[in-house]
Amino acid sequence: MVKILHKYLLKEFIASFGFGLVIFSAILLLDQIFQFVDLFLSKGVSFFLILQLFILIIPNILSLTIPMAILFGALLSYGRFAEDNEITVMKATGISYKTLSMPLIVFVAGISIGLVWFNHYLSPSTHQYFRTLYKKILTEAPLAKFSEKTITSIGDYKIYAHEVNSKNNTLTGVNIYKFEKLENKDEGRKTDHIPWRIAASYGTIGVDKGAVILTLYDGYWQRTDPNEYGSMIHMNFGTYKFTIPISSQIDFSDTAIRELNSHKLREKIKTAPNDFERNTLANEYWLRWGVAVAPIVFVLIAIPVGIMAGKGGKAIGFGMSLGVIFTYYLFLVISLNVGEKGYVPSWCIMWLPDFVLLIVGILLFRKMLKK
Repeated sequence: MVKILHKYLLKEFIASFGFGLVIFSAILLLDQIFQFVDLFLSKGVSFFLILQLFILIIPNILSLTIPMAILFGALLSYGRFAEDNEITVMKATGISYKTLSMPLIVFVAGISIGLVWFNHYLSPSTHQYFRTLYKKILTEAPLAKFSEKTITSIGDYKIYAHEVNSKNNTLTGVNIYKFEKLENKDEGRKTDHIPWRIAASYGTIGVDKGAVILTLYDGYWQRTDPNEYGSMIHMNFGTYKFTIPISSQIDFSDTAIRELNSHKLREKIKTAPNDFERNTLANEYWLRWGVAVAPIVFVLIAIPVGIMAGKGGKAIGFGMSLGVIFTYYLFLVISLNVGEKGYVPSWCIMWLPDFVLLIVGILLFRKMLKK
């Protein structure tokens, strides 16, 4: 009888969990999907490469959405049990709250153990593959980086194109800007930033040996005269070939930490050159632990709230899931900022969101047992 009940409870939870996982993942993937569709339809990137990018980004999304979906699934399933008076019937037959709770807690604890490995090793690995593939797309299909009527940065250069045609690799209404550093000892200033600009009616674009090669037509090159401020050097051209190194200019510095597995992350922490970098690395390391443990904390809140919900349990479950998720990630943002500034060690402050919600869960469980 108890085994049948456990199977029933888990079956209902898994259905709600799966629904929540699809919804939350779709929301977080929405922006990426639009970018992938644009790469495929407008930039000429092959469908196979787009599919690879999509598959590689999913693990990074799941590390965030699995805890959300567990909370949502537990609140929704136990809320439905309460709304349909199934909890009352189970209690009337002598089934304890412990019997109702333990199968889900054990099941979610297993997911958390899996998330430890997932967050520390699988997710960084897929993130690295994603970056490598995306960099390959940008170097082999440079127009993938360009959008019409948008300023695109490649290294020190700012490039604007009025129209972009991926079919024949052409840009129309091209403007290229750069601020060149120039030593100026005569004026008593260490460095002046000399602006220059290239404008062309149209141009073609290609890649050769890790560099973007722009062949520009019917335009001019213009620069401030460094020897006479207020004057311009102006040169017209019919054809002008302009080369920009790209392989080393694609900036992925903001994502590099996410690509390190936790073993490499610990090594980086030991050799970090300054406190800020050390704190940032430590935040990432302990964040992976905190997010992995979050499902257990979430389920400790979800079970008593769902059971005590009564009528309207499903609606309460949905609303509570959003509230708990917002609270958790609010504390997470606070923890990241405090840890980054070094006010509190990362190994301590990064557990704050889990600790706060754990206290809430324990109090709710005690209230449920007294009911």
